[in-house]
Amino acid sequence: MKLEKFKDLIQSCNINFLIGSGASRPYLSTLEKIETLLTEVNKQNPAKKKLIQASLYSAYCKQVIFPNLKSQIDNYKGSNMVKHIQYSDVLKNYCNLLRTINKIVLLRHNNLLTKQINLFTTNIDVFLEKALEESGLEFNDGFKGKINPVFDLSNFQKSYSKTSSQYDNVSEIPVFNLLKLHGSINWELNNDDQITYSPLLGQVDKVMTELDIIPSKYLLEITNDSKYTGLVDEADKIENEFDFTKFLSQYNKLLIVNPTKEKFQRTLFDEYFYEMMRIYANALEKQNSILFVMGFSFADEHIKHITLRAANSNPTLQIIVFAYKKDDVEKIKVEIGSFRNNNISIIDAEEFVKSNETDNDKIADRLKNFDCQSIEKEVFSKIKELIGAKQK
Repeated sequence: MKLEKFKDLIQSCNINFLIGSGASRPYLSTLEKIETLLTEVNKQNPAKKKLIQASLYSAYCKQVIFPNLKSQIDNYKGSNMVKHIQYSDVLKNYCNLLRTINKIVLLRHNNLLTKQINLFTTNIDVFLEKALEESGLEFNDGFKGKINPVFDLSNFQKSYSKTSSQYDNVSEIPVFNLLKLHGSINWELNNDDQITYSPLLGQVDKVMTELDIIPSKYLLEITNDSKYTGLVDEADKIENEFDFTKFLSQYNKLLIVNPTKEKFQRTLFDEYFYEMMRIYANALEKQNSILFVMGFSFADEHIKHITLRAANSNPTLQIIVFAYKKDDVEKIKVEIGSFRNNNISIIDAEEFVKSNETDNDKIADRLKNFDCQSIEKEVFSKIKELIGAKQK
């Protein structure tokens, strides 16, 4: 797809993003292996289910959850500079992307469209909150209040305006709605069953404390080559099973949807998650909307079905999927299956280069894969330039 086409779509559409775990790489791992294994464990219900679950949750915590703690980030600064640089780079990439999108919305000439940008994400990490705050951008994350912020869905209906000091001119300014479809590690439940904001990730700390108590010999090693049958065999070899009750109890207090294929079942029974899925569906049903998908493979059955239903029922919806590498294109096509309105485009770096490279701009020298950094630099920054040039 040519950049001019991207520019025209952004100029005339309500803007939505669907951001998956791939956008936080390489600092945080993607969940494909753990998700598959947890799903199998829950389905098969093996004899030492708690041991296998605890081992998988342990791997999930160490790869995705604990690295968000300030103590962990500070430790990396002194002991693992590679990891710390990865953290800084990922945060910077998010900041750059959000600033560029903000500028595009300010520059575009269509005043009939709202200046709200919906950021739907399945990520439970806190990169987007940090990036929005560090960038000084206006955003709604669903929380209301300063001393004890409480989650309130009505926040996502707000728009922001500024008044000039001299002439009282009022103009709408861009605002990002951050909707975390699978919950977040900075959410906690208070005694009134309200979701509250936990900037220090208190519940995560409690989970880490309980995990630290468990001797490593009682946990299975989880690798990219791990298979369900292998985990069952290894679990059977451990004679004296540790009591994982406290660890699993603290882990289950995290307000996140577990990384399993059955996550849809939980969202049906949890009002907050269900309502956010409804907001996602409604956003895609709006006339002249666009959804940019990045770091997301469509392996999530629930979100996939909502997205496809919207694509089939709303011909004015355009969905642009950035595939991380060329091999991912076919996998995503298989996951998505058939759709009727020809309004889903799956783009990899190679195809993008073919459509946009010129003698003066050798994109192939810079663009190998579509990650957060390259999507910002080679797509949205260029769109910003095109829109800005048209206004001169």
